[in-house]
Amino acid sequence: MKLHYTFLMVSIGFSLVLTFGAPRASSQVAVTERAAQVPPNALVVPVVPIADEPKSIDPAELLDKRLSVIATIAFDEVSLSDVAIWIQQQTKLNVILDVRSLANIGVLPSEPVTDALRDEPIYLLLDRLDSIGIGWRLSGAILYLHASRDKSTVYTVQYNIGDLLDQKFKPDSLTNAITSTVNPTSWNSDEIEGAAVLLGDVLFVRQVSRTHRRVAGLLAALRKPARRILVDDAPQHAPIRIALDRPTSVQFTGKSLFSVVDEIAKASRTDIRLDRIALKAAKISDRVPVTLEIQDQSLRTVLDLLVSQQRLSWLLRDGVLWITTPEVAEKGAKIAVYDVRDLCRNLDECSSLQDAIQQQSNPGSWEAANGTGIIAFATSGVMVVYQIEDRLDAVLTLLENYRLALRNSKRRISPDDDPESIETKYYRMPTAVAIDLEKVLPSLLAPETWKSEQQPNAKGNVRRIQSWDQPSSAKVANRSGEPDKGIQVAIPYSVLVIEQKRLVHAEIPKLLTRIEHGDAMTMGGMGGMGGFGGGMFSVSTELFSVDRN
Repeated sequence: MKLHYTFLMVSIGFSLVLTFGAPRASSQVAVTERAAQVPPNALVVPVVPIADEPKSIDPAELLDKRLSVIATIAFDEVSLSDVAIWIQQQTKLNVILDVRSLANIGVLPSEPVTDALRDEPIYLLLDRLDSIGIGWRLSGAILYLHASRDKSTVYTVQYNIGDLLDQKFKPDSLTNAITSTVNPTSWNSDEIEGAAVLLGDVLFVRQVSRTHRRVAGLLAALRKPARRILVDDAPQHAPIRIALDRPTSVQFTGKSLFSVVDEIAKASRTDIRLDRIALKAAKISDRVPVTLEIQDQSLRTVLDLLVSQQRLSWLLRDGVLWITTPEVAEKGAKIAVYDVRDLCRNLDECSSLQDAIQQQSNPGSWEAANGTGIIAFATSGVMVVYQIEDRLDAVLTLLENYRLALRNSKRRISPDDDPESIETKYYRMPTAVAIDLEKVLPSLLAPETWKSEQQPNAKGNVRRIQSWDQPSSAKVANRSGEPDKGIQVAIPYSVLVIEQKRLVHAEIPKLLTRIEHGDAMTMGGMGGMGGFGGGMFSVSTELFSVDRN
């Protein structure tokens, strides 16, 4: 009689997620030996190498090369039309003023422009025109200058993102990361009517020129994530960031704001400017008197004290450090991509990390607290953040503190990855087989891992529990000696409840298969032979089911 039995393996385990539940902390957190606290149940995930480069996506890599021509020029109250002529001469492009569009915002061809380039690409000059409401768009060999928020300047670009989808980026998560962090207010709004639609491997984006550039920059950063990548960040910002950390001494008594900013810029050899348009709109004079005396402090500290006195702010934009209003600075939020695969590996862990950041770094500045900052995960472990720059710095500092804390904490391997972790599994089989296996299993497989009088500290244990009988068709000989067909017999079943290490459990199905079929043998010239009679029972590992609770 040949009977076929199936083993049902049910494992009882548990999982841990990376959870940060520390109290709220200040925005600027230094990386020290006393790193950010991580809850005692936090899981130390396997080490994932995090690249330090690239640190930014250079806009010049995303633009037509003709707009990256290096030039030196100073415009002092030069008309917009004359500036357009100069740009045309330098780039060999046809520069067209969209007079009707500009007139809608009160800008005439005679609008005075004050700006300067010092061995810098021309696109920076074009970007800075946004401070007076002027945007630009390149179409073929024609460069249009128009109102920044003109609906008629919206156009569609196709982005092939098949490579990202091949890297297991989820379409919905990827699209959400783009629309929630790249100029968030410009999607499906009456002002711009931007849209993003994914068809197959192609993302169709309808947006204005500057937003298209940032979408392209974000996609480039997602293709090669690093510790932190600033999207659409001019290389001219790098030396300014270095200068911000240099010691500076200033002494001003009753000097005008304009003079103070000019002297600080010259002393630090940094391009620092007053955002006159924003100050004028806020009715703040550049002649307001300033009294400030500081010795041997960083330029960053000097600027922070200066703007706090005048209820102003500062930001890096278009290769310049601008002194502007807090409202304008808040609108100057940037996009950064952080590779955090070493801190979170799935959606639950990503959600925990997001909550931790929003609670511990500038808590009131995030969308969840009615702020403007936004966090989105383009995929598990790749975080996109929309925030002003000093808050992006604070996020990076906080992440580094988490990494330091995890490195200094006791390493624990996830139960799902640890071959030494103990699991309980249920193996259902005929009672006759279960009785024999209960006795001999500890001697057949990893004997040192089973608990006994000689090994009281071992973790392995096996118990047998009676289960429901299972009817089975069998051929039984009748009185005439011929087998009857279809006679149902009840086969008694039992379940072996086995507590063992994961690595031992992995070997049990192999052992059962050997018990069923025996080992292949070679007898003389007959070649390989299977177990006699086809075996006692068959085990199909494809039918095993695992339930982790």
